[in-house]
Amino acid sequence: MTDPDPAPATTAPEKRRRFRPLYGWLVVGAVVAALAVARWAGLGPTLRDDGRVQSDVAEQFEERYDVGVDVDCPRDMQVSEGRTYECDAETDDNEDLTLIVTITDEDPAAYTWDTD
Repeated sequence: MTDPDPAPATTAPEKRRRFRPLYGWLVVGAVVAALAVARWAGLGPTLRDDGRVQSDVAEQFEERYDVGVDVDCPRDMQVSEGRTYECDAETDDNEDLTLIVTITDEDPAAYTWDTD
């Protein structure tokens, strides 16, 4: 006696459709890995250390204006000549300020700052 309704065999197109999401995730993973390696190898943009900029600007501000200040700059400031960044600041006298950091040179990375 034969089975009246045998289970159909899985065809090649059905198998390919089943693995399509896997291919997408593999591509995403490869791109992320390539970007991480490029960044590690120094192939990405040069970034200023925001913590270092904040402490340097705060020290210079205190020397210039004779008042302490807490500076908060954006993370990952890209070193590109002429580029500007706004840093929030609050003096020890509770005065809120905006400080403008301008990248003046790329190699070696240099910047200036001024009050808004």
